[in-house]
Amino acid sequence: MHQPLEILKARLEKDTYAQSLGISLDSITDQTIEMHMQLKKSMNNWFSRPHGGAIYALADVAFSLLANKSQTIAVALECSITYHHSPDPGDTLVVKGECLAESTKTGSYLFKIFARKETGSLLIATMKSVAYRTEKPLNT
Repeated sequence: MHQPLEILKARLEKDTYAQSLGISLDSITDQTIEMHMQLKKSMNNWFSRPHGGAIYALADVAFSLLANKSQTIAVALECSITYHHSPDPGDTLVVKGECLAESTKTGSYLFKIFARKETGSLLIATMKSVAYRTEKPLNT
């Protein structure tokens, strides 16, 4: 991996939106990332169900870290999310992401968001993302 886990955790600490959501980094490698977040009542929509934006935000933060693990800035070109199930209020969501392909200019990634359940994990959503990799240095 280009950056040690400590540097990526420091970057996450500077992300005030991710911090407000309670998103935590569990692990990251050259090709994968895992993060989690507990759903709060403030994340509910008017149906009293977790808002899709909260689910998307978890995947987007994972995308940001995985795509920017090198010394150069990567920015989102495209993100497409599919919601498969609605999580329950209070669930802990886990995002597992992987790099599908990277070149000098782009990177393609797949993220799966699960709800932890007593009986196992339930797939909540999948997100496919593409990043444009600039040549601008990433200031830590």
